[in-house]
Amino acid sequence: MQPWEYPVRPVLYKYMPPERVHVLSDCRVRFSQRTAFQDDHELQPDYAAFGTLGEIWRFVIGKGIRLDPRMPAHILVQLIAQSPRAQALAIHTAQKNIKSVDELGVFCLTEAADSDRMWCEYADDGRGFIIAFNTAHAGFGQLKVPGRIGKVAYSDEPFGTFLGTIEAGDVGGLFRKRLRYAHESEWRSIRFLRRLEPHQGNVFLSPFDPASVHTLISRVDCSVETELRQLVA
Repeated sequence: MQPWEYPVRPVLYKYMPPERVHVLSDCRVRFSQRTAFQDDHELQPDYAAFGTLGEIWRFVIGKGIRLDPRMPAHILVQLIAQSPRAQALAIHTAQKNIKSVDELGVFCLTEAADSDRMWCEYADDGRGFIIAFNTAHAGFGQLKVPGRIGKVAYSDEPFGTFLGTIEAGDVGGLFRKRLRYAHESEWRSIRFLRRLEPHQGNVFLSPFDPASVHTLISRVDCSVETELRQLVA
């Protein structure tokens, strides 16, 4: 099952630090670029190999790539396919040259309603708050359309081949994270940055319908309790 084929949970949660309380009055949230994430594997997972012999052949022919004229093309392609070092170099070069992932913004949500670790890492050790979104509300569509929302899978196993993934049009790597992040139980909405509102500091925002907010959740250590109560009222 593809990440976006899972039924979206009725309620998804966004943990916020206290200084982000303004998003509730602004009715805007940030979609983050790949470079804003701490994990260098974000939107760029590992692959077991660059490609099989057949995939590399199709890639060379399809792209019209000129190989070393001193060696027959079929020999050079075979050497690449059989060399782990050449495969790794080809993956590195391909990922470095693919710029499309830098045109994407990610809005991270979770199905974990009350995670101590999430409170600590994303809500300033309980001094922040949680926005609970009603995903069935029509207004929630502002956070996912046009775009794609899906459930994140967690694995340390690499994908098959880079070229095989490209040929199949498989974008599952955009919804894959390493096992160390499995506690996040993440869902994510991915949209092109050009669809969002540019803001100072190379930040991109999306509006959301306040009616799509199911509830606001806080803990006893919340430092913006007064502001939250005023907004609810």
